[in-house]
Amino acid sequence: MSLPKSTRFRVTRIGVLVCLFAATTRPTCAQLRVVDDPPLTVAQDESLPVETAAPAETDPIAVSAQFVQKWQADDGVETLLLRGRCSVLQGDMTLTARQMVIWRSPPVQAGRTERLTVYMEGEARIAWPYRSDQQHSMFLKLETASGVSLPETSRQISGASDPLFLRAAARQQETHRTALQPTQYIVPAQSEGPLLTPTPGLQPIPLQRHVSVNPRYLGQRLTVDTSVSDSVPPELIITLTRGVNIVVDNVPVMVNGATVLTTIDLTADSAVIWTDAQRVDDFATGLNFNVDANTPLQVYLEGNIIVRQGLSEARATHAFYNVGERRGLLMNAEVRAFVPQLQSFLRVRAQQVRQLSESSLHARNAWVTTSQLGQPGFRLEASDIYLEERPRPDGPAFNPFTGQAEASDLWVTSLNNRLYIENTPVFYAPYLSAPAEDPQVPLRRLKFGYDGIFGLSVQSIWNLEGLFGLELPQGVDWNLQLDGFSERGPAVGTLVDYDFEAALIGAPAHHEGFGNLYYLHDGGRDNLGLGRRNLAVPDENRGRALWRHRTDVANGSWLTAELGFLSDRNFLEQYYERDWDTGKDYETLVGLNHQYDNLTISGLVRGRLNDFSNQTNWLPKLDLTILGEPLLNNWLTWSSHSSIGYGHIRPAEPPSDPSDPFTPIIDPNSGLPIFPNVNGTVAMTRHELNLPLNVGPVNIVPYVLGEAAHWQEDITGGELTRLYGSAGVKGSVMAWTVRPDIRNSILGLNGLAHKMIFDFDYYYANSDEPLSTIAQYNEFDDNAQERFRERFILLEYGGVLPAMFDPRFYAVRSGAGRNVTAPYHELVDDMQVLNLGWRHRWQTKVGPPARPRIKDWMTLDLEASFFPDADRDNFGEDFGLLGGRYNWYVGERTVLLADALYDVFNGGQELWSVGILSQRSTRGSIYLGFRQISVGPIDSQLIAASYSYAMSPKWVSTFGTSFDVAEGRDRGQSFTISRIGEYALLHFGFGYDHSRNNVGIGLSIEPRLGGYGPGSTQLSSLLGIQ
Repeated sequence: MSLPKSTRFRVTRIGVLVCLFAATTRPTCAQLRVVDDPPLTVAQDESLPVETAAPAETDPIAVSAQFVQKWQADDGVETLLLRGRCSVLQGDMTLTARQMVIWRSPPVQAGRTERLTVYMEGEARIAWPYRSDQQHSMFLKLETASGVSLPETSRQISGASDPLFLRAAARQQETHRTALQPTQYIVPAQSEGPLLTPTPGLQPIPLQRHVSVNPRYLGQRLTVDTSVSDSVPPELIITLTRGVNIVVDNVPVMVNGATVLTTIDLTADSAVIWTDAQRVDDFATGLNFNVDANTPLQVYLEGNIIVRQGLSEARATHAFYNVGERRGLLMNAEVRAFVPQLQSFLRVRAQQVRQLSESSLHARNAWVTTSQLGQPGFRLEASDIYLEERPRPDGPAFNPFTGQAEASDLWVTSLNNRLYIENTPVFYAPYLSAPAEDPQVPLRRLKFGYDGIFGLSVQSIWNLEGLFGLELPQGVDWNLQLDGFSERGPAVGTLVDYDFEAALIGAPAHHEGFGNLYYLHDGGRDNLGLGRRNLAVPDENRGRALWRHRTDVANGSWLTAELGFLSDRNFLEQYYERDWDTGKDYETLVGLNHQYDNLTISGLVRGRLNDFSNQTNWLPKLDLTILGEPLLNNWLTWSSHSSIGYGHIRPAEPPSDPSDPFTPIIDPNSGLPIFPNVNGTVAMTRHELNLPLNVGPVNIVPYVLGEAAHWQEDITGGELTRLYGSAGVKGSVMAWTVRPDIRNSILGLNGLAHKMIFDFDYYYANSDEPLSTIAQYNEFDDNAQERFRERFILLEYGGVLPAMFDPRFYAVRSGAGRNVTAPYHELVDDMQVLNLGWRHRWQTKVGPPARPRIKDWMTLDLEASFFPDADRDNFGEDFGLLGGRYNWYVGERTVLLADALYDVFNGGQELWSVGILSQRSTRGSIYLGFRQISVGPIDSQLIAASYSYAMSPKWVSTFGTSFDVAEGRDRGQSFTISRIGEYALLHFGFGYDHSRNNVGIGLSIEPRLGGYGPGSTQLSSLLGIQ
């Protein structure tokens, strides 16, 4: 069984609390009416109120941004237009956005309070310790008596016509706001401080509940009986029979500290209403009456009861509800709550449901399911289920499904839990407690399979929080792996994934990461493909330890930490092949980084735990980068990168099995001695100056770059200093034409615009030391590519690699290491090249005539490089690195793809591919393509095809195959068919891998969560929708 994280649902108050008693819902935005008196506010686009505290007036204000434009109006108001990493800091409050407009009003008297009006747009974020909120835009005012620090700018240029300023000015002038508009509330702390400006026009709404009584069915006559008790004060009793419908409007509900009004719709065969006797006259005139917040109102319902609010409803045989006290009881109840994340309804059926308070419920003898059938075959039963709202420890969070900021979570606690499949209990847990959005189902995945490598396999993932009733911190997910392989042995592991907010040294910080600890007792042999199908394992005790962590601090600093350990060189490739092919290398390191404006400083300490990998230990390494610094009144732009560290290259150790091909890349005779066992200080500083010029329609940028680098030990172990310099010029020119008269329904053309960009980059570079003398302290390839190269040199070239296949020289030809920020500064040498590009984009209009949108119809990019010194730089050919990319978007769902990369010298690369991809939303996707790889002794012409197709509402199939035409060899196939059942997805798969000579079958089960609409992640994974 598999419960993907992306499908874990959020049971909101609109789905459960309102349904159960129709008075505690979270209504949709269209149903909200804010009724609180307006406190101090920050206005934004679409959000619900979020409580927090304003900074103190005694705190100074600091403003920073990457690009600043400033001017002053006649009234003395100073205006700043900010773009790029904009931030405003005052006390514990931090404002950040992509762009801002700030008005600074001059103080009336010297030393008095200064006022800033701030408009933020684009990922606008306001953050305090332990809480934050983010919207598209925000508008607020700040005050300080301690001074304002503004970024410096050398020129005063008015931006009054800038679209950003016009949007900000329109927001500033907005003075009328109705009470129906959602507003973020910021409540000031109980201390002196600047007041965030209140939204004008927001007035309190009287809390008058309106009750209307009508027959249940049209044309039916409602029987009404009224009486007044002799109690003090007198009580009005209204008895309604023969079918009744009661609608209560303006019922107040607290949502994140603000009161919103909602509507309750009650339907039953019979009802009794108790209220104040003073309402007798109003009721007698029209079966309608009003009650205020202090008027008691109690309702008893009986017979075929239906309670509705929004998309959710509750049914019961008997019900009683006290509207004033927010307490009630449902008997023999069933609740259907719509869950946006599942695009379906969640059903809860219970013998008794009792509302204890506005935000607390208790259900007895209940079961929960996503199936819409009567009593489904898959359900979770419990003797007691408690639902309550708990405040979020990290402050309000934005819910992308409701568009609201939520300050609390709905928490579910259940006792004596039993999981039933086809009325058979398969699991028992005495206690479960978790947020409703993550139900902590103990069994996350169960998979069975058989193949020639692992034998019969059983793999499972269990949620430890649900399994043992743990209460982990918010944002932490902890799982247990239990696996078994008949041909290999048993395995056990643990997976942890976390993402939460917590202070770091008093500063707000965001922490995220994941880890995996896995142990396998392996009694078999590895099969890694042709030539390595029967490799001995070095030790029966195998596994991995992986941890990757990142902490982001609000001041622009971040910390990274990694732990990567593998038991042996082949474990990852055998058991986690996708991670080996495409994942990040396993490293053990700690990095600390800080960015201020265009300056970044980084520190790194790294050590090697895996002796079978080529890696450099850094003890430590420091980097300083400055990008785009204007000089000489913006005539020049300066960028630099400097680095110093103590590095120790640790070459890979050979495999323990002599049948595993291996050529160490430290042997001078291999033609690639780049990882010798050397160590020492490595220092470099690289600087670049650019002179941007506009010559008519052509953008020209002459530039020069220089570098000084020092290695305490080079390839031979001797000391080496290198001076490197380059000078060049790059530029581009754009041309375009528009043809609105070109229309063709077959080709999907509604007008045609053609844009072309010609670009070039010529440079001449010279180094006083050849690249062949420099050890590669900074790796440029993943371990998977290095491991293949170790075998390739021996198998194809007898241990000596020809120069044309030297990866470092290929990097020099393509300019991979010549940029200021290149992470592998070693990869430069003497070179002279002219890079040319010709880029095309054809666009047309699609959509309704009133609101058409522009989309790409075709794109074509052509590239080529000219080498004046061809004998030195390109093996005697003037032109090389000829490339192209082409996309034709035939329709909304179909695209024709092609790309190519050529070198024309003897033995050079000849790579090209062509294919067609069609995606039909919930029906499936199909791909057919041909790819050729011809370089040196390798000649592969591969036909690949795959499809995913929904054959019916109950069956989905996927198939993939590949065939090598050049070698006349089948590369492999895979086939999966999935049965979409009432409560589970059943997958059956078959696969064949020619390289490993392996045939496998698999069977897996995962619970079906929700519907299968266009947004279903479970359906998308089956159909290959991207």
